Amino acid sequence: MALNTEELAQIKAAYEASSASLMVGFNRRFSPHAEKMKSLLDTAAPKNIIATMNAGFIPPAVWVHDMEVGGGRIVGEACHFMDLMVYLTGSTIVSVCMSALGTTPSENTDNAIITLRFANGDQGVINYFSNGNKAYAKERLEVYSQGKTLIMDNFRELTGYGFKGFTRLKTRLDKGHQKQFALLTAAAREGNFSLIPFNELENTALASLAAIESLKTNAWVAVE
Repeated sequence: MALNTEELAQIKAAYEASSASLMVGFNRRFSPHAEKMKSLLDTAAPKNIIATMNAGFIPPAVWVHDMEVGGGRIVGEACHFMDLMVYLTGSTIVSVCMSALGTTPSENTDNAIITLRFANGDQGVINYFSNGNKAYAKERLEVYSQGKTLIMDNFRELTGYGFKGFTRLKTRLDKGHQKQFALLTAAAREGNFSLIPFNELENTALASLAAIESLKTNAWVAVE
């Protein structure tokens, strides 16, 4: 939603001062795999979530690495899995710690491990790597809770372990884009764009920026 706290503050002020609607394209929460996971999980039960993004290499000169244009791949891309975890936990991120590959990693790193703590006590880890092989699945999500496990492979296959009545969901690649835009179109007709609550959009933006701050300070950073 924003590349820095100043931009975020301006967006929030404009949003609160008007009747305008706001939408950020966090499409993954609208995937049938994410929706199925949400339906199977007990929101009140403690959860460990691990997301791995085999993001692939992008040359350093490409705009996504420019912190003032693309914001870097953590702010610009890893935020999608922060939002997905907010959706699955039913909670907001309260603190972030990020480490990156190498002895002197830069703030626009694209090889990082991000640890998240949620207000309800859940925890998550995002492995964002650009140094893997492109033949391997690009995105994977694992959830552990109440003696049960969910494994989602590249938004094509979801496998459940320990769930009564559910073992597997298979689809073609579906990251939720079509569902997102169908809902957005319906919302436009009905005059209501609140597909994702504003506080969750703001929380994900702040958590993304906190990850960069954590790398700089080598410490946990509160999201507030």
